[in-house]
Amino acid sequence: MIEVRPAVTADAAEIVHLGALMYKSVGAKPTPSWAVESTRMVRERLGNDLFGMVIDAPEGGLAACGLVNVAPRLARPGADAHQMGYIQWVSTAPQHQRKGYARAIMEALLDESDRRGIEVVELHASPAGLHLYQDLGFFIKHDNVAMSSVRRRPRGHGPS
Repeated sequence: MIEVRPAVTADAAEIVHLGALMYKSVGAKPTPSWAVESTRMVRERLGNDLFGMVIDAPEGGLAACGLVNVAPRLARPGADAHQMGYIQWVSTAPQHQRKGYARAIMEALLDESDRRGIEVVELHASPAGLHLYQDLGFFIKHDNVAMSSVRRRPRGHGPS
């Protein structure tokens, strides 16, 4: 049986390490300053507007993790929920892949989202995770187009 537990602030550095592995797998290049800032943010936000689930590795550290950012949301017609969840950093250490850990993490994140009454949960999927997410009830929306704009950061704000 896979044991999943809620993430705590002491897990922050390991969560960021696994997040960096996930980003590297899709071609991003996490920097040391990104890791420092991300660790600080995870520590500050866990238990507030961020929750996570982790699986401890038998050799120490974490084998897998996943996070949910909780944000206010204007309710849509027919819905009561005023919060949404955005799943991020679902990642498994390479030596622990293909053991069902990502599925266990996702199921725990969704159970906690349900417990909190979060009605809308979104994520961005890598090609490797697409089938898992579809198996868990996520779908590709065709009624609109998801769009992003990456804005420039003002000089002197945040890590580079």
